[in-house]
Amino acid sequence: MRTELLGQEKNIVRIKAEIEPAEFTKALNKTITELSQKGNYPGFRKGHAPRRVIEMRYGREAIYNEAIENFMGGELQQIVNDYELDLIETPSLNVTEKIEEGKPVMCELTFEVKPEVTLPEIDGMEIEKVVTEVTDADVDRLAKRIQIQLADVKETDRPIQDGDLVDVDLTIRVLNPDGTEAQDQPKPVTTREKINLADETIRQQVREALTGKAKGDEVTAVFDVEEGHADRALAGKHVSYRMKIDTVSEYVLPEVNEEFYRNVFGQDTDIKDDAAYRARLRQDIEGEVSQENKSDLLTRAVDLVASKSTVELPDKFIAQQIAAMRQEDAEWAQSNGIDLDTAFGIGTEEGRKGYEALLRTRAETAVRNVLVMGELAKKYDIHIEQADLEAEFERRAEQLHVSKGFVAKYFYENKNQLDRLTDQLKWDKTAEAVISHMAVKEVKQLSQPEAKQE
Repeated sequence: MRTELLGQEKNIVRIKAEIEPAEFTKALNKTITELSQKGNYPGFRKGHAPRRVIEMRYGREAIYNEAIENFMGGELQQIVNDYELDLIETPSLNVTEKIEEGKPVMCELTFEVKPEVTLPEIDGMEIEKVVTEVTDADVDRLAKRIQIQLADVKETDRPIQDGDLVDVDLTIRVLNPDGTEAQDQPKPVTTREKINLADETIRQQVREALTGKAKGDEVTAVFDVEEGHADRALAGKHVSYRMKIDTVSEYVLPEVNEEFYRNVFGQDTDIKDDAAYRARLRQDIEGEVSQENKSDLLTRAVDLVASKSTVELPDKFIAQQIAAMRQEDAEWAQSNGIDLDTAFGIGTEEGRKGYEALLRTRAETAVRNVLVMGELAKKYDIHIEQADLEAEFERRAEQLHVSKGFVAKYFYENKNQLDRLTDQLKWDKTAEAVISHMAVKEVKQLSQPEAKQE
């Protein structure tokens, strides 16, 4: 087979392919044989139906097309390698001239490839890295959380105090800015919830509304939900929490002694006193905070480089990403017992347009980052080796307190999960390579972005 590059426009590559007569004849005979063997033709033994009978059933043109597709399927990888194509999806095939046996078959292949990415100058690019100092107060909070986790819970009839556990019937309503109930939002649903006032992340408005109240009381807290909230149906909304108090419980904290340390760290722990206990907690917090700050740094580094890169985003790639994100949202809504329209307030035309605009923005960001990270991986020659996988298996085994072999077996038996893990490792390794070329400035708090000039 001979091929010729016809041209490239943006990220679309067209290649002419000429299948030699002998190649086509061989592919055609193989296709006819396969159709004869897998079909049931009355009056003929399996595999012995003549060509004219097979053509009567399927049609000559259909058999020609299947023969060409079968032949090209075995040649595509060679074409991709020869022209160094980085594909987004399977190419399309078009026969450009009438097929005549004994003559070359003329085809045109259309490939959608990843677009060219122009990276910015990364060496010396400035980025801030948050360095968090772990304080005695941080250690105190963790020690209190651990004590509460091991505490007994006892119902009480007294008014609610800070640190109690409160069972409520909770109704969440999305409000308009003036406090009236928004009509285009999900219908309120009342659920039974436990609100742990010992948790420092509980919203202050909720804490204040409950404190001092008692069983049977009904209270309301109104507040704005942040844009990045995990509940995507409430993110960025003005909401009210109506809470009818059912029960109030207090924690009976265990005594902190050697038995307590064994319950926390295991029977073979060498922690015997408060000083060693607090030192271990500080070490754990420092490790967790360091990992969170590193993860944040990797994400911001990728976003920074992507924002300064030049790349024309393929519409088809964006459409695929939008479809995937919409499917994720639908699955999330279903898992919460609501439909997509209700979950995201897209029952109205305005709501639908807002949701579609949000999806497109999210998709464009994701596609841009993927394309830029692919170019960065090539720039820094990033590959995931077996040693990288083994190290990750070891890390996860230690984290889960299981054997490394158990972790490895899980991933090797679940190819999709192994592929996702490999992609994540490559992403992280690429981001770390990017950061190694940047000028990293350690700060206690990230600088606020400068306001744009009007």
